[in-house]
Amino acid sequence: MRFDDIWISGTGGTLGDLVPIGRAVEDGSYSAEVAESTGMVSVSQSADAPPEMAVTAGRQALKEAAACGTEIGPDTLYLHSHSHFQGVDMWPAACWIGGELLGTRMAGMPMTVSAASNGSLACLEIAASMLAGRPELPSALITVADRFAPPTDRWYLSPGMVFGDGAASAVVTRGDGRLRLLSCASETDAALEGLSRGDEPFRTAPEPRPDMRRRTREFLARGELSLRDVRARSAAGTAGVVSRALSDAGLSMDGIDWLVTPFVGRALFKESFVRPLDAVPGNTLAELGLTIGHLGPADQLYGLDHLLKENLLEPGKRVLLIGTGMGFTFSAAVLEARGA
Repeated sequence: MRFDDIWISGTGGTLGDLVPIGRAVEDGSYSAEVAESTGMVSVSQSADAPPEMAVTAGRQALKEAAACGTEIGPDTLYLHSHSHFQGVDMWPAACWIGGELLGTRMAGMPMTVSAASNGSLACLEIAASMLAGRPELPSALITVADRFAPPTDRWYLSPGMVFGDGAASAVVTRGDGRLRLLSCASETDAALEGLSRGDEPFRTAPEPRPDMRRRTREFLARGELSLRDVRARSAAGTAGVVSRALSDAGLSMDGIDWLVTPFVGRALFKESFVRPLDAVPGNTLAELGLTIGHLGPADQLYGLDHLLKENLLEPGKRVLLIGTGMGFTFSAAVLEARGA
């Protein structure tokens, strides 16, 4: 879908301590062979709960948005996304975070968007669509946050990556901002859903330490899809949403200056996001990802915040965001830095 007057006016991001991968190798948490394959350098580990990190990132985004003149108040739409435990069972984290950031009386309903690691783009697409269709909404606030503390095994939770702790935020509005959203596209290939379910039964309580690698092996052992099939379908999903997003924005890949993808290991980055595309921009945040880990749903919005904070986006420069999530969902979005 093309958007003509949707902007990001503020962003925020926060991490934990960056712990060297060598430390995990030394204590036996992570194998040296796998570390060499992924190319991970360090990983973010936070003592703060995800909602606390979300508030930190959200306050940064709101401060920037206010400086841009964005109208923020009780009518602001609020969306939160996460893929893991938020610190309290059976608790609406979005209501607490929204209360901390927007005040305890909100005109609308804070909502949690369940999209696994595709939460940044899912929230962005929902916020943009809501603002485009509901003129009474002045703006939207997005937060995304996760922490992968024990008993979760951040080192082997999913093949090809290490999970890091962090949060990101964005304020979406009309009229003006720091980044203009040109387009968003999403699709789902539910034939790949079993990769994250395997042979798991439906339980009456959460599994304390999910083994996602075992579930993937179980899914492949059924023989419904081969590993080659999985890779082909994943590549097709990524290429499909990128093609649609670029077409809706009236661009080709040579018009893109920066690529921001999920923060995965070096081999998985090439397999999932370089090979499926005919061309890849020379500027990516892949190396940044190797220093912080995969932040669940927060990678893309954290990446945007990094680009802005480090002054890496000159006026008119364009960014392609790619998101994927268990299920299996694929998303892409194109943004352009505000002109001089």
